[in-house]
Amino acid sequence: PDSGDWSGLAAMLRVTAALCVLCSHFALAATTARPLQRLRGGSGHQGSDLNAKDPSGIWSSFQRAPSSGDDVVGSVGTGLRTVANAWGQGACLRRSQSAITFRLTAPEKVTDGDVLEGVVALCEGTGFCGKTAAPDGHHFLCQCESAAVTPVEIAFDAGDSVVLKGSGVLEPGQYKVMLRKGDGEAEVLEGMHGIEEFRPLTVLPAPPPDAVLLMSDIDGTLIGDQESTEKFFWVWNEQYKPRGAHLVYNTGRPFPSAHNLIRENRLHAPTALVCSEGTEIYWFGPLGSEDVVPDYEWREILMQSWEYDTIKAGVQKIVEQMKHEVNDAQYLYEMCGQPMIVINVADKGKADNMIGKIDYELRNCQSLKFDMTCSSGGGNFFILIIPKGASKGSAALHVSRRLGFAPKQVMVAGDGENDVPLFEATIEGENQGFKGAIVGNAVEGLKNWVSRSPSSPNIHRSMSQQALGVLEGLEMHFPSPS
Repeated sequence: PDSGDWSGLAAMLRVTAALCVLCSHFALAATTARPLQRLRGGSGHQGSDLNAKDPSGIWSSFQRAPSSGDDVVGSVGTGLRTVANAWGQGACLRRSQSAITFRLTAPEKVTDGDVLEGVVALCEGTGFCGKTAAPDGHHFLCQCESAAVTPVEIAFDAGDSVVLKGSGVLEPGQYKVMLRKGDGEAEVLEGMHGIEEFRPLTVLPAPPPDAVLLMSDIDGTLIGDQESTEKFFWVWNEQYKPRGAHLVYNTGRPFPSAHNLIRENRLHAPTALVCSEGTEIYWFGPLGSEDVVPDYEWREILMQSWEYDTIKAGVQKIVEQMKHEVNDAQYLYEMCGQPMIVINVADKGKADNMIGKIDYELRNCQSLKFDMTCSSGGGNFFILIIPKGASKGSAALHVSRRLGFAPKQVMVAGDGENDVPLFEATIEGENQGFKGAIVGNAVEGLKNWVSRSPSSPNIHRSMSQQALGVLEGLEMHFPSPS
């Protein structure tokens, strides 16, 4: 991650414990603010204490460990699965645009010939107030004057006996979705905490044609110089937000660290927060910094995209074999639901040995699919193991699709080597091809990647540093109305 209270044994336990508390009522303990000059992203920046017992979270290096045959430059999110609802199984809140497709599978206990025939989804909900334009400036999900929308029934096709699909159009709003079969039998939803009454769905309003979606790194990009940060938010709120613009932070920080910047008003509340190198997404509501919920759908997508139990067992075996080289190993899914395994070792030689053994025994011998990165900071090395395809870039694509922005309306901004996955979304492809801006203080690793990228003409090299460099990129790609 870019900065903050990320890892090391004691720090990681504090972070994950706080995150678990967050998931039930979001009661987070405050973390100690770091001096602005030390909150820097990427590699090569000054300020990291190499003799510190726990790293500050400022990466002095960030490097991916691709498996053989991987093409680092290409389609973002390769390997991630499209998830479907299962009949009778409770589902998390999902977000969509008005044109929606439901996917439905039968649970294993339903045999061929038993029927999920004639399935219909009844969608009942309430709309948003619609007062998003200045001077009212209501949040785009505000329901201060919400009214019921006309219920819609969406029929599922016969499908291929594996996945049934039903498509329709819903007005923006908050919906309760209830399924029933053609014979009138209603679905009984078995959730984690008992029977659930409906499947929750939020249909997000489409952005105006001239609206902008900015997805920006935090450390060394939006923060680092207080005066520049303040000017950025003034311009953003005066010139871009009234046009229906959305701001999303995309950081390597873990959630408690990034959230604390918002709670302390060092950053304004965004539409969404992508954190922990793209493995977590949080959505902010109308009520400010404490009105925040995890994107459980993204978590579900990631967890279904790798063989977690098999990978975990393999990592545990290797960690035990090499325990004399390992400071600590954290399996975050059990701790707080985050799809990530973190291994902490003391030096690069031990990190290389661990990566080589994991790559050979799990990737090569067992053909298991996952991504690895090796980062250093505070005198320690951290091996991050995550689902294949999970990254800052794939999380950015997920958020942009949910918000309904075309790639040409999106700009990404960053300064560090760990922002390369975010900038990969600037490469032309399905649902990708964003604009980009690297700030004037960007590290050489990111500059070199941009110079070699096929998307280089779409990435602005700002002369200005930090938040002013982001503004420079916005003005270049999305000029203010005259």
